[in-house]
Amino acid sequence: MAPSMSLPRSALMNVHLPYMVQYPASADYSTALKHGAEGFDRARQMIGFLFDIMDYESSVPQKLTLEDKKEKYTWNHSDNFPPHLAIIPEDHKLGSHEIFSIVRLVQTLLIVGGIRFDEGLAPGPQENSMEKLAKWNAKRHQSQGWIKDMFNEPNIGLRNDWYTDAVFAQQFFTGPNPTTITLASGTWMKRFTEEAASQAKREVVALFRSAPPHSFYVQDFSDFRDRMGANPDEELRSEDGTPRYGCASVALFYLPPNGKLHPLAIIPDYKGSMAASVTLFNKRVDPADESVDQANDWPWRYAKTCVLSADWAIHEMIIHLNNTHLVQEAVIVAVQRTLPDSHIVFRLLEPHWVVTLSLNALARSVLIPDVIVPIAGFSAPRIFQFVGHAFTNFDWKALYVPTDLESRGFPLDELDGDKFHNYAYAKDIKDMWMALRKFVSSVLRDGKYYPNDSAVAADAQIQDWCNEMRSEKGAGMKKFPKSISTLDDLIDMVTMCIHIAAPQHTAVNYLQQYYQTFVPNKPSALFSPLPTSLSQLESYTESDLMAALPLEAKQEWLLMAQIPYLLSKQVEQDGNIVTYAATASNNEDPIIAAAGRELSADLDNLASVFLENGQKLDDQNAEYNVLAPDQLANAIVI
Repeated sequence: MAPSMSLPRSALMNVHLPYMVQYPASADYSTALKHGAEGFDRARQMIGFLFDIMDYESSVPQKLTLEDKKEKYTWNHSDNFPPHLAIIPEDHKLGSHEIFSIVRLVQTLLIVGGIRFDEGLAPGPQENSMEKLAKWNAKRHQSQGWIKDMFNEPNIGLRNDWYTDAVFAQQFFTGPNPTTITLASGTWMKRFTEEAASQAKREVVALFRSAPPHSFYVQDFSDFRDRMGANPDEELRSEDGTPRYGCASVALFYLPPNGKLHPLAIIPDYKGSMAASVTLFNKRVDPADESVDQANDWPWRYAKTCVLSADWAIHEMIIHLNNTHLVQEAVIVAVQRTLPDSHIVFRLLEPHWVVTLSLNALARSVLIPDVIVPIAGFSAPRIFQFVGHAFTNFDWKALYVPTDLESRGFPLDELDGDKFHNYAYAKDIKDMWMALRKFVSSVLRDGKYYPNDSAVAADAQIQDWCNEMRSEKGAGMKKFPKSISTLDDLIDMVTMCIHIAAPQHTAVNYLQQYYQTFVPNKPSALFSPLPTSLSQLESYTESDLMAALPLEAKQEWLLMAQIPYLLSKQVEQDGNIVTYAATASNNEDPIIAAAGRELSADLDNLASVFLENGQKLDDQNAEYNVLAPDQLANAIVI
C-alpha cells in the first residue's frame, strides 16, 4: 500500500479546533443577524478544517491508491440518517456525533445561540394582522445601517400582491421548489369532480368538462403520512417545545393555453380519502374574476398557507436536503471506494464535490437536529423516516431531467409554447442538462476512454460503483441501476451526478431568501390545529390565520426567517459553472480541454437564452435568473 500523509481518524481526539467566538445577547436585530451569519461561517470553517486535515477535502490533495480510499471512505449506517461518510470508524470508541457535539457545546451556530434570548428581535402579538406584518417587514427593509443582513435584500412580503392567487401559483413554477408540480392523474380528477359536484360547484364541474386535455396540475403531498409511517388519520405535529402542526396538502391548478397557472381547489390536509379530508374550492374559478376580494378571503388564504407550509417540508427535507446533499454524498463515498483517481468518471465528477462532505457533516450534527427539526410541524422520528424513505427510493433514471419533465406533464417539445412560458425552471434546467450531457458525452465517447458500448460493459470498476450504490453495506439505493453497460447509460448517469451537484442544487437553494424570509408566505409549520370540517374552515377569519403563524414563538420565527438568508449566499465567481468550464478548457487532457471549450461556448449562449426566458414571464416583479451560468454554483457549497 502506498504511504499516505493523511491524518489518522483516531488522531481527531487530539485536534485543536479553530477558535470560536461566543457573542453576548444582541441588543438589536441587525447585530444579531450579523453574529448569526458569522457564527454559521465559523462553524463551516471549523468543519472544513477537520475535513482538510483528514484529507477528505484536502487543500493539499493526496495521492491515494484505491485500497487507501476504501479504508478511508467508509459508510456510517448507525445513526438516524441515510448511509453517509463514517468520519470515525464505527468500532471506534469515539463516535462522529461526539466529535461534532463540540459545535453545540460552544454554540458555534449562533443562529441558535446568539439570537435566542432577545425578545425584541421578531414580530410579536402586537403585529396581529397581515397588514401590520407587511408594514413591519417593510420597516425592517427601510431602517438599514451599515451591517448587511437579510433585510438588505428584497423579499416577497414587500409586494402588495404577495398573497394573491397569481403569486401563489407562480411559486410552483419559479420558486424554491419548482420540481414537484405534476399533471393531475385521472384518479385526482375523478376525486375533485365528485367533490365539486357534492358541494354544488357547478362552475368548477363545467370547467373540468370543457377544458382542453392536460389542463389540470397538482401539488400532491397526500402521501406524507405514508412516507412518514403515520396512520391516515394521525395528527401530524411536533413532540417538542411549542406545539407545531404539519399537513399533507393537495392543491389543484388549472393551466389554460395562455399559461397563467391558477389554483382551483385545496385539500389542506389529506387523510387517506376525500371523505376524511376537507376540500375548499376557490371562489375565483375564473382567474380574471375581480369580484372576489382576495385580501380578505381568509379561508382560502389559510388553505394556501397550508399548501406552502407542506411545500416547505417537501422542499427542505426532500428536494433540497435529500435529493441533492445526501444523494450527492452517497455518490462521493461510493465513487471514492470504487474508482481510482485516474478513472475518467472520477475525474469528471470530482470537481463538483468541493466541500459537500463537510457541509453535510455540519448539517447532520447541527442544522437538522437543532434548527430544522425544532421548526418543523412533525416529530423527529417522522422527519427521519420521511428522509430515509426518500433516500432509499430515490429513482435515478426517473429523475433524469428529460424523463422527469415528460412524466410530470411538461413535454420537452412544447416547453417553448405559450402554455409553458411561465415555467422558466423547466426550460432552463432542460437546456442546462443538454449542455452538460454534451460535455460529458464529448469526453466519454472519445476512443481513448470508451470507443463503444462493449468497453463500458467491460469496465469492472463501473460495475463496482453500481454495486456500491445498491448494496445494503453501501448506499443501499435500490433504484440505482443494477449495471451500466452502454455509453448512453454511463453518459446519463455522469450527467445526473453533475446535475445534482450544480444546476439542481442551485435551483432549489438560492431562492430561499426571497420567498421564505417573510415567514407568512411559507411557514415551516402551523401553530394551531388544522380545521376538521369544511364548515369550520369556511368560518375562518384573519385571526385564525394569524393564530397559525409563530407570533407567540419568537425563536421559531427567527429561525424560519434566518436560515433561508444564511443558505442563500451569493455564488462566488470562482465557484460558478462558467469558471469550471474555463478551467476544464485548460485541462492537461486534450479531450477534456476540447469539451470544456465547447461547454464554455454553450454556457455563453445559454446566458442569453435564460435571460430571454425570464423576460417572457408574466410576473416581472420577481426575476428568475437563478440558473444563469454566472450565478450557477459548480458544486454544493452552502
